[in-house]
Amino acid sequence: MSVSPDVESQSSGARSRSRCLDTFLTVSVIALFIMFIVALAAALLFVKHIESEMNARTTQDSDGQKGPLEMVAPGAAYKMQNFAYLRATNSQLKENVMEWESIPYGKGQSIGSMYSYEKNQRVLNVNEAGSYFLYVQLTFSCTHICPAGQFTTSFYNQDNKKQLTCTVSLPKMPDMNGSLPVSRTCWHVITLPEQKSRLLAKTEFSEQTLNNWKLDLNDSGFGMFLVDRLGAA
Repeated sequence: MSVSPDVESQSSGARSRSRCLDTFLTVSVIALFIMFIVALAAALLFVKHIESEMNARTTQDSDGQKGPLEMVAPGAAYKMQNFAYLRATNSQLKENVMEWESIPYGKGQSIGSMYSYEKNQRVLNVNEAGSYFLYVQLTFSCTHICPAGQFTTSFYNQDNKKQLTCTVSLPKMPDMNGSLPVSRTCWHVITLPEQKSRLLAKTEFSEQTLNNWKLDLNDSGFGMFLVDRLGAA
């Protein structure tokens, strides 16, 4: 029995529509991926910009010259209320809750009004619900003969759920000749659904000790900034 031309044309049309739909979905996924990468690249550039301003502010000469906060665009104050940066304060590598501190920035500190840091509990309070870009940079140096191992820092919220984990592989250093710092930066976009959220960082090692490895305080810290408020129009 022969197939009628109408049935053949319908089948061909269905296949054509299916191919068009597959192509559309594929292109849409690729476009969304590219947009995501571009947004993250812009976020990283913004983080580096703010960090460089804060580092310059901490090394400002006491000659009465204006610091970076006074010289940047008027929108900097708005940006800073959404931004927080804290620097590591203990160079010793221990399995514990990490210690941080804010640094001078303009007439205040490197924590915007949306945040507060509890030094005794080593907790950063985040006062608004939303999506945040969270990153951490860890830099290590070897002071003598250093063993190989892994150092991991994980950020937890108030429900003890991991928001970001960063693991640094430290090589064996038989001596100090020619040894270079070991550094890694990790980031993630996290969602904090509650108006009052808390973040703290805990450390763990692959080895029992990492003798003679030290955390470089000037190049180790974490920061975050608001990407999108939950419920925002």
